[in-house]
Amino acid sequence: MTSARVKAECLEQANRAVLRSAPIGPPAAFLLATILGESVSFAARAVLVVAVTVTNTFGLLAVWRFRVVGRTRTITQWWPTPVYGLMVGTSWASLAIVDLPDPAHVEMRAIIALFAAGVSATQIVSAASLRSYFFAAQAPLLGILTIVYVAESDRITHLLGFAFPIYLVVMVVLHHDVNKVVVSEIELKHANRDLIGDLTLQQTQVEEANAQLVAANERLTEIAMRDSLTGLANRPAILNLVERAVHHARRDGTVVGVLFFDVDRFKIVNDSLGHSAGDELLVALAARIGATLRPVDTLGRLGGDEFVIVLPDLGDSYEAVVIAERVREVASLPIAIMGRNVQVSISIGVATAIHAADGPSDLLRHADAAQYTAKQADRDRVEVFDIELRSRVQHLIDAEIALRAALDDGRIVPWFQPQVDLLTGAVVGAEALARWVDPERGVIPPDEFLPIAESVGLMPRIDTTIVAQTIRARVELADLGVDPTLRLWANVSPGVLARGNQAERLAAFMQQANCDPAGIGIEITETGALLDLDAAQSELRAARRMGLRVALDDFGTGQSSLSLLRDLPIDEVKIDRTFVRDLASDPVDAAIVSGVTMIAQRLGLDVVAEGVETAEQEAEVRALGCRRAQGWRYGRPMPLPDFVRWLGGGDRDHARPDQDPATEADAAAAGNAALPAATGG
Repeated sequence: MTSARVKAECLEQANRAVLRSAPIGPPAAFLLATILGESVSFAARAVLVVAVTVTNTFGLLAVWRFRVVGRTRTITQWWPTPVYGLMVGTSWASLAIVDLPDPAHVEMRAIIALFAAGVSATQIVSAASLRSYFFAAQAPLLGILTIVYVAESDRITHLLGFAFPIYLVVMVVLHHDVNKVVVSEIELKHANRDLIGDLTLQQTQVEEANAQLVAANERLTEIAMRDSLTGLANRPAILNLVERAVHHARRDGTVVGVLFFDVDRFKIVNDSLGHSAGDELLVALAARIGATLRPVDTLGRLGGDEFVIVLPDLGDSYEAVVIAERVREVASLPIAIMGRNVQVSISIGVATAIHAADGPSDLLRHADAAQYTAKQADRDRVEVFDIELRSRVQHLIDAEIALRAALDDGRIVPWFQPQVDLLTGAVVGAEALARWVDPERGVIPPDEFLPIAESVGLMPRIDTTIVAQTIRARVELADLGVDPTLRLWANVSPGVLARGNQAERLAAFMQQANCDPAGIGIEITETGALLDLDAAQSELRAARRMGLRVALDDFGTGQSSLSLLRDLPIDEVKIDRTFVRDLASDPVDAAIVSGVTMIAQRLGLDVVAEGVETAEQEAEVRALGCRRAQGWRYGRPMPLPDFVRWLGGGDRDHARPDQDPATEADAAAAGNAALPAATGG
């Protein structure tokens, strides 16, 4: 079934054919009248010319009406076209109706027939798109001529009359074929137009979808490059900005600077006012600092309370220091948080692209190292990364690589320092102390590698390594028949304890090694407990439920010591060596040791004196009530095979060298100095 659009296109083609053919009609009629001459009456010829002229004029008016007026109406109102075809056929047949040439003028009738046939043939083209137009024009033209010519008396006219129907049939068949071709082409054109339209629509939709996708990607990228709390650039964005700034600095001969800072003692704000106050402080501080920067500078947040400022297009390195000092001063002004004025300080590390090889990560690392130095130098200051600091950073990097390799190769091992009962002299335990056994450098003391491990985040791994080996060592001692009451103690660093699940890991290690929990104890420091007291309490209770004993190490060197004795589920207190060292000569130290011992005993806790190096110190701590002691007087830290021999009494002299006690104290102190929150030495 032909669609309305195809019908409309057919009508449009018919109208265009009328526009082309109508102006030809009057001249053609006038030509026929001239050829006929006096053979036909003037009146008949005039009727022909007038009828054809009026008919074609009507056709032009009908086309004008369709184009100008008719388009505002329904497109199916096609009545002017068939009417026009009827008028065309009738007007050209009017000569036969009004008058015919004299019967003797047979050739005049033949001329009329030829003109009629020509007019009929033109309908094949002009009415090709509309059947109604074609039949409306053919029927009156050839029908009237057939009737008139058949009615004539001469034989030739009769033949012409009978030829007209045959000619009509030929024209109808030809028109049918032409009409099918025209309609098919119109349908194909509209199908292609629809296809192109669909494709265009699809392309438009695809383009719109792509545009939306691009916009969404840009939005997601923007979100991914922004810190969720402050809205500042995050770490990936900062690295990208530093990389571009370094590239432009190398091209333009300028200097790019990076400021790395965090809030001094930020944890105190979080713990005292709450995390919401801490977040509010960071947002307010970021807004205040951002307002002091140049338009080209960028402030970003790496996480927690760590921030970075990227300073492009600097004239020299000194300009970065000036900006850093201004930022530090602005940050020190009071900030209103939850109705309270809070005053904080920041420590800033400054690094600039001094060397051509300095890349984005290098600058951030250098600024971080400088900021760490500022922290170590009593905070609230600006520290600039220089050549000396570069050397220290490189040393730290090399040491970190070597330490990781040592952990991978199993060269971080526990050495064991005995713990004795002062009343019986029996060995009741040993503390596992981390040692780095290097094939080239020998035994590396803890004060050299534990600070590095702390700074690069390797303490949890070292803890795990020492604890696992300590548990395996206790199983080995049991297999050798060592007294089952002898307990090996392993240190747990603050960060590991605060993260939780330490008790679960200990249980997994002991189950895997088939170790009796009664032979294992764990030592924590005051600092480790204070990082997260709730987590510490939970972990220690879980450890004690497993059958492990818990000792509070380095007691007296931290804060809130007495409250920890009350709040923590512990079994033993280890008095720090700093109180034992001058026990004989310092009455204050003696009073402290006596007081702690008395309180611990009242609480049902065992007391161990650390750092006992001389017989005099041993006598003093025994007199003050300490039941157990640990120190170089009884044995220095030793690997497990030496400890086994020592237990058998075969190497006691080697384990207790005769040397200056002061030297022993200094060495022992150095071993523990780096371990305020980790493995002792």
